[in-house]
Amino acid sequence: MNACSKKLCSLLVLVALTLCLATAAVAREVVLYSSNQPDMLDAISLDFEKKTGIKLTVVRMGTGEAMKRIAAERANPLCDVFWSGDVAVLDNAKADFMPYASPEAAVLPPAFVEKDHRWTAANMHLMIIMANTRLVPTADMPKTWKDLLDPKWKDKVVMANPLKSGSAYAQVYGIYKLYGWDGLKQLLNNVKILDSSSLVYKGTAEGEFPLAITMEYAAHRYVAGGAQDVRVIYPADGVIAAPEGAAVIAGCKHPQEAKALVDYLLSQPVVDGIFQKYFRRPARPDAVAVAGMPTLQNITLLQSFDPAEANALQKQLLGWWKKQVLQKP
Repeated sequence: MNACSKKLCSLLVLVALTLCLATAAVAREVVLYSSNQPDMLDAISLDFEKKTGIKLTVVRMGTGEAMKRIAAERANPLCDVFWSGDVAVLDNAKADFMPYASPEAAVLPPAFVEKDHRWTAANMHLMIIMANTRLVPTADMPKTWKDLLDPKWKDKVVMANPLKSGSAYAQVYGIYKLYGWDGLKQLLNNVKILDSSSLVYKGTAEGEFPLAITMEYAAHRYVAGGAQDVRVIYPADGVIAAPEGAAVIAGCKHPQEAKALVDYLLSQPVVDGIFQKYFRRPARPDAVAVAGMPTLQNITLLQSFDPAEANALQKQLLGWWKKQVLQKP
């Protein structure tokens, strides 16, 4: 090989190394497991990659399925971040999450951050009463959870199955905190249990059911869409607030990118944007108000709602619920 050929080979090797290093420098990525709706995830993916240069790969699945998969992948994690699921569920799986104290979490109430920072609340579902005004006269409209326990509402109230739905379990826990076992028994005497949360709010909006116990964002979508027959009632005896969180997976392959994603998901511009478009209320108390929806300052929240206690009591409450349902005529 002559001197010219040697120089050419050296130059080609140098170019190849430079290209490899450049590719490695830009090929940052992060994998997200999420139960959120597809259009929201698409928008988040595009915006995150645009703002950070990090490629976001999303795998969509239910929260329960995600927790099982994360546990099964413990020896070789295939995802980096989970977002978002009921924090009671996340608390059960917190051994699979790594501690990460996001600077964005500094504004959150203490109950919205796991004590070792293994999960952090991003948004919260407010549990409300949804009414169809064609079926419920204004004079009879319930104002509190206690009103729903009145026998006059027997078979006129629907809710999802708490044995299958995390949001429905939050509703059960909230009624228990307010009115104890007697309150739960009265509730169970009155409600019809449906197989999914979507059947609850869709059926009420369409006039199939007079009243529903459901999530604020789901009911408000109909109001925002111009549905004249839908009313959202914030119970005066305490709106149940169930936070949903994000977590970094322990031993994940892209820890720095994962932390960047969690910071992004908790940031005010992102949670405000989600609130404006999808009506999912942020966990942040400094969230910008949405037209037609009350601010947190104007809502009476159930102060005794404790995500950690909800998690601890889940087996007992659901065991009781299942037994009562089986005995129900």
